[in-house]
Amino acid sequence: MTAQDLETPEAAINASNQIFEFLSNVPVGIWEAVTLAAIGAVGWFGKTGFDMWQKSRLPFKQDRERYQAVVDAIQPEHLHYFREVQLNSIGKGAVDGIDDSYEALSWIRKSRPAYLHGKLRPLEDELSESLRDLCEVMAVRLFVHRANLNVYTMYWDRFDEWSQEDSKRFQEIRDEFFKCIDRSIDAFEAFRDAGNRLFADRLVRGKADG
Repeated sequence: MTAQDLETPEAAINASNQIFEFLSNVPVGIWEAVTLAAIGAVGWFGKTGFDMWQKSRLPFKQDRERYQAVVDAIQPEHLHYFREVQLNSIGKGAVDGIDDSYEALSWIRKSRPAYLHGKLRPLEDELSESLRDLCEVMAVRLFVHRANLNVYTMYWDRFDEWSQEDSKRFQEIRDEFFKCIDRSIDAFEAFRDAGNRLFADRLVRGKADG
């Protein structure tokens, strides 16, 4: 049937009747399947839309709780302490404080739900790795002072017999140690500042959206 054939009312009616007859002959089961598929599609699009809306409202409440738990677990004053202290007399409290921070962070990472927000996950990973490396270096490079068990020293015992090679070796150890300290400080500040910006931006955006 051509478009010209449909120009008359009779032809249009005949075409409609043919379509109706065709649809009437379609088995009921097919219509049920089509209906279920349509309902499923509507449900899928609805769920997808809801998920997209939720993602637009990130970070979730658990993100903020996880972020705050990590910030509270770290004691940055112990990291900064090493920038000021003499390396022949290091307070045990600062060393223990860094160990405690890493243990607390490790517990959080094992026991709490993972971040849903991608911006914070790699920063937390770097913070954890930097503290782990720092703890490993401290375990190898710091010694309990012979005169005071509450004090560590980075020097070995031959204080009066250092050769040029000894001094070179100590400088390498010192550089390695402070590289770890600076990395941990930078990692903590990057994590803390990114979280502050992220949550502040979301709060401002949420208020603007009403």
